Amino acid sequence: MTNSEKVIQAIQSGNLEQVDEWLQLALDEDDEETLYLLGNSLFQLGFLEETKKVYNHLIDINPQDDELKIYLAEIEIENGNELEALELLHSIENTSSSYTQSLLVQADYYHLNGLPEVSIQKLKEAEELTPKEPVIKFALAEVYFTTAEYQLAANDYELLIEEGFEEIAGTLINARLGNAYLMLGNYEKAIENLNEALSFKDDPEVYYQLGFAYIQKEEFYQAIDTLKQAKDIDPSLISVYILLGEAYEQLNDLEKSLQTIEEGLTINEINIELYLKAAEYAEKLDDNVKATHFYQEALSIEPENERVILRYAKFLNYLAQYDEVIELFKNSPESVRQLPEASWLLATTNNELDHYNQARDYFNQAYNDLNDDLDFLKDYAFFLREDGQREKMHEILERITNINPEYDEEIASLIDEDLY
Repeated sequence: MTNSEKVIQAIQSGNLEQVDEWLQLALDEDDEETLYLLGNSLFQLGFLEETKKVYNHLIDINPQDDELKIYLAEIEIENGNELEALELLHSIENTSSSYTQSLLVQADYYHLNGLPEVSIQKLKEAEELTPKEPVIKFALAEVYFTTAEYQLAANDYELLIEEGFEEIAGTLINARLGNAYLMLGNYEKAIENLNEALSFKDDPEVYYQLGFAYIQKEEFYQAIDTLKQAKDIDPSLISVYILLGEAYEQLNDLEKSLQTIEEGLTINEINIELYLKAAEYAEKLDDNVKATHFYQEALSIEPENERVILRYAKFLNYLAQYDEVIELFKNSPESVRQLPEASWLLATTNNELDHYNQARDYFNQAYNDLNDDLDFLKDYAFFLREDGQREKMHEILERITNINPEYDEEIASLIDEDLY
């Protein structure tokens, strides 16, 4: 048994205190081929520091072994030692047989670290060296897609399909192409390619994307059938329930929309989006008891969630439960109370409770941020009329008409009052 084999045996038997001892003996006594195998085994087992020792030792023996430098660079990236990794990769000459691979590793690094332009530059250089390598074209398409260059991504995906590639790195090319066309708004081509991808493999994400495409084309029954298939394959895919609920809503079947969201809540009882959607459908069905239940459940899960607080406050305001609105904000974080939407709600609520001084303060506070919001400006204008602030009302009416010259009848009546 070689020293390298004893290293692996010590790891597998849990005798980790012996690993360093056998590793040093392996480096001193084992041949290069055995050490290569040891490095690979250590990497597979996740012993990265030990792998580095082996690879660095082998590089000392063979300084021109660029393939080892790439392996070592990948480990350094994994460990967060990015400068060391890039130094290793940059040390590989463009005449080396490993140069293209070094460019791919660099491209992946720059892409993951938010430098897509550099990633594309490295990939294009690699493509010039090996123009027929599908992995490079696929990598380019992936970077283009993540940077919203959907047409460029689609072009490369199309070329891969024309060259006969159906799948690369576990990814169906037709699925990616369909998604690119989805983002481009070309729903016909999206549907064509997503269906093609599904002919190779059932994938709930692809069914979801296909359902979305059908909804955009207003083919709601097909969307429902497709989304049901996604749900059957992966019931935990929460976005499917939300999109399926929207499809039923388009068919004016709000009861089915709510049932779908409630089904999703049996799968995931802590998903805030599902609770908000369930509350929305319950409101539309005039089931205020259920809507209240869903809002309160969401609030119990995330009591400081500003979207939940604001939506619930609007609902309570609609129900004329003004004291409850004030109590809700009283128990909310200061950061939520400072939101302009919160100030607006507190302004209208205090006005309804005849707390005019508080209402005035909240309206003035909200105006700083909502001076382009026509709905707010309308509320503010009516409050100013009741508050006797004619000059300020005139200013707000002018702002409303500047933003939207085609104002509604209620604003027209205020303008008429202002003129006389």
